[in-house]
Amino acid sequence: MSKKSQLLDTLVDHCISRDGAGLDIYTFDNDLVKQLSNPIGFRNHNDATHIDTKETRSQRMVEEGFSIVHLGAKYANGKRQVARHALIRSEEVFHEFEEIEKVERILYEPGPLDEINTSESNILSLTFNHGIINRLLYPNDLRALPSIYMSHRTRFNPKHRVGSIELDSGEIQAEVDMTVEHRGNVTVFEGKNWKKNRNNFAVYQLFMPYRYYMMKKERDEIDIENINCCYVVRQQVTTKEERGSNLDLYLYTFDDPEDMLSIRLLDSIRYELREA
Repeated sequence: MSKKSQLLDTLVDHCISRDGAGLDIYTFDNDLVKQLSNPIGFRNHNDATHIDTKETRSQRMVEEGFSIVHLGAKYANGKRQVARHALIRSEEVFHEFEEIEKVERILYEPGPLDEINTSESNILSLTFNHGIINRLLYPNDLRALPSIYMSHRTRFNPKHRVGSIELDSGEIQAEVDMTVEHRGNVTVFEGKNWKKNRNNFAVYQLFMPYRYYMMKKERDEIDIENINCCYVVRQQVTTKEERGSNLDLYLYTFDDPEDMLSIRLLDSIRYELREA
């Protein structure tokens, strides 16, 4: 068992012992995580609460049906307090990738920097530079010239919930991998490399950027028409016969802008990029 899993198991047992068994939500903060991590020897305690797939939960989390959601930090007397999180009895904060039925093969001339690294930024750069985004988002206008906004981090209070579970949220840091806008239509992107048996993702990765822009739209701080989200998974292909990448694109929306569980698929497609 990894030290991170040991820490998460200890956290589960500590919260249940502290608050009692059978609750839907157990709140804790980064100070508690640090306190519990020291005896175990897990030094990167800030990483303990980052769980991107259902399978990376610890054994005790699985046994209790727990997932972790981020609550953020509140302010007291003008000072930002310690960041908080919660163990909640829900696995729906992870979304299973849908089966892709549409496949399109594209012969292309690779750019000199396409394969220089496998970072998330490079995945999205490849997708944008070879017109893949236009094919998905603007199929009837392949000459569309969307504006592109690269990765950034921001802090805000999402004031959200997880299904019927109300969350006492504070200021949360959201990471936005990439955003494109065309004629008032905004799409936020998350990019990941393909990994064997990774069949789901943490919904917050799309929901937080979506919620950030949606709240600004609702407050009339930005003049846009629509917001959706796109998850991109890249699998590099290298055989004797061909070279390139498979790009799986999943386009989502949220039917209830306040509910992280209201995610719904709009479209999905695999683009098989092969060197001409």
